[in-house]
Amino acid sequence: MGEKKVKLEKTKEKKVKEKKVKDKKNGLDVKKLKNYFNKNTFLGITLVGMVVLVLVYVFVFLDYQEKTTEVQAANDELSKSLKELEEYFNNMEKYQTEISEYKMAVSDIMSEYPADAREEDIIMLAVQMQEKNAITYESISMDESESLYYIPADEIAAADIEGFSDELVFVKKSGTYLNTTNYDNLKGCIAQIYDSDNRIGIEEILYSKNESDGTLDGNIVLSFYSAKGTGKEYEAPDIAKYLSGTKDLFRTDKVAASGYEPEGDGEGDENADETGEGQDEQETR
Repeated sequence: MGEKKVKLEKTKEKKVKEKKVKDKKNGLDVKKLKNYFNKNTFLGITLVGMVVLVLVYVFVFLDYQEKTTEVQAANDELSKSLKELEEYFNNMEKYQTEISEYKMAVSDIMSEYPADAREEDIIMLAVQMQEKNAITYESISMDESESLYYIPADEIAAADIEGFSDELVFVKKSGTYLNTTNYDNLKGCIAQIYDSDNRIGIEEILYSKNESDGTLDGNIVLSFYSAKGTGKEYEAPDIAKYLSGTKDLFRTDKVAASGYEPEGDGEGDENADETGEGQDEQETR
C-alpha cells in the first residue's frame, strides 16, 4: 500500500510538471490572464455604475428637485393665502359692520335719484324759478336722455342690497335755459336749483352784462340725473295750478274789429266781465 501511494503522488507531480511545461510551450500565463479579466470586469462595472448614476441624476434627482421647487412655490402661495384668510377671519365682525354700513349708504344715495327725468321736469323748474325770482326766458331747449353708467343684474344680485335686484342704469337729460335776469336773482335761481327735489347738476353758467339796463343775458345748462332699476315709479310734476294756453285762442277780438259780432255778446258777457268769471275761464283753457 505504501508503494502504491508513493507511485500515485509521483504520477500527480509528473502530470503537474507536464501541464506547466505544456502551458509554457503555449505561452499562456493564467495568473496574468485572471488579473486582466478582473481589472476589465471592475472597470466595466464601474463604468456602468457611473452611467446609472448619471441617469439617476438627470431623470430622477433633477426632476425631483424641480418638483420640490414647484411644491415649495405652491406652499409659499398657499401660506400667503392662509395668512390673508386668517386676517379676514380675525376681522370678520369689522367687515360685516362695514358691509352693512356700505349697503345703507348705497340705499341712501340711490333714494335721492328719481326714477326718470322728462321734459316736464325741465319746464317745471323754469316755472318754479320764475315764481321766486325776476327771470324771463327767451327759450328752453332739451337734449335726448343719455345713459351714463350701467350695472348688470348679476352684480346687483351679488351685492345683496335690500330693494335692488334689477339692473341699474344711470341717465342724464340736459336742459338749456336762455334767459334775462340780474345778479341777485341769478343767485336765487342757483339756490333754488340745489334745493330742488330732482337730482340736478349745473353744467354751465354763461352770462354777459347788458350795459343799457344792467341786466344779465345768457344761459344756464342743467343736467337732470335719474336712475332706472331702483323700484321707484316716475312722478309727473303737478301743473294743474299753473295757467296754460292762450287767453283768446281764435283771436275773436280781431274778428269783432272787422264787423263780425260773435253770438253770445250782450248781457251774458257783461255779467261774465263784471264777475270776472268769463276772463278766468278763458285764461285756463
